[in-house]
Amino acid sequence: MSEGMSGAQNRMNQEEFWDEQRKIYKKAYVTIALLVINIIMYILCTTDYAYLIYDKGALMLTDFDSGWGKFRTFTSMFLHADVNHLTSNMFMLLLLGGVIENYTGHIYYLFMYILSGLFGNFFSLGYEQFFGIDRISVGASGAIMGNVGFLALWLISGGKNKRNIADMKFRLIVFGLYIIESCFIQPGANTQAHLGGFLMGAILGVVNIIVLKNNKNMEGLA
Repeated sequence: MSEGMSGAQNRMNQEEFWDEQRKIYKKAYVTIALLVINIIMYILCTTDYAYLIYDKGALMLTDFDSGWGKFRTFTSMFLHADVNHLTSNMFMLLLLGGVIENYTGHIYYLFMYILSGLFGNFFSLGYEQFFGIDRISVGASGAIMGNVGFLALWLISGGKNKRNIADMKFRLIVFGLYIIESCFIQPGANTQAHLGGFLMGAILGVVNIIVLKNNKNMEGLA
């Protein structure tokens, strides 16, 4: 194939890829809603209400047995420590959320996102209880790691045979870097919440892909 024809083919492939992305993200209602909610909550945390929001919403073991304490496993998923924390999580939510939502359906994806975040937080609390650790945690990382766990299960179960793995290298590299950054580099990273979210995402991947036999292509992943 001549260089000119190769260049034209590459441009055509790129146009098809971005057309596919636009179609997917126009219908990624849950992903976009989660993105907006997280951004709104962060903006509110820059106002005079910040102390109240963090005081009532952050995850902490010492308050778990109070009337409101158990709700913190949910509310803390929508709070972030700083703009870098928010940006890295929302970037990963956009990068993976839309294509996985398109693959699983809106309701299953929302269920997986919330359950991954909750399980990650309970996993973290159990770790803190066992080792006598007292800390305060916020962030959507556990829920987003559910996406990573789901995608990992999809690849392991044979999804890699449906798409050329080389075509996915950008997303694979980015979420590999995200795991390293969020678990080992980010100051005060709650690795246990990340691990718990990943495990729940993988478990729900087994349910969706193997038990429910969802054998669709992961459209838009390349």
